[in-house]
Amino acid sequence: PELLRKTIQQNFGMDVEHFVAIDIEGFVHVVDTVAPEGIEVNIKQQIIDDMGLALQPGRQLLHGKDLLAYARFRHDAESDFGRVKRQQEVLQALKDAFANKVSSLDGMFQLPGIGQELLKYIDTDMDIQTMLTVGGSLLLNPVEDVETMRIPVDAGYEDKFYEHAGAVLQLDFQKNKEALKEFFIHD
Repeated sequence: PELLRKTIQQNFGMDVEHFVAIDIEGFVHVVDTVAPEGIEVNIKQQIIDDMGLALQPGRQLLHGKDLLAYARFRHDAESDFGRVKRQQEVLQALKDAFANKVSSLDGMFQLPGIGQELLKYIDTDMDIQTMLTVGGSLLLNPVEDVETMRIPVDAGYEDKFYEHAGAVLQLDFQKNKEALKEFFIHD
């Protein structure tokens, strides 16, 4: 995490104050805890075939491992950009599922158990007091819309090939820095 923090600072001039990370196993448990009924996504035959899923194409409710496979898929024309889009879609759906779960009285009573279960799979540099403060703030002031962006931004990179490294995306750092600044500062 510290190397990532330094890399973001060096490349984009942004200080990251805190981090929260979850591993693959943790993702599966988070999905199954927060959305035991599953998360609905539109799954294509190419994803089903590539990931070896026992599903039909179209709108499907996916659970932990299958939703992870959906979010990690990158063997289509969109490659890593499509994977980022699917990951953003899944995180938005998880946010909505969590908000729906804790909006009821029963869900509020389940919250401490859910939090305790999820903490097993989360790595963060926040102390428990900071996490409780942030969590409480989110419960009292639910986030309605989550805006996302992808780095590199469109027209903010070139496809290059280097003998020593292979195929790479060569970033236009200035264009991406400006896009990040606008993303965080806009009204």
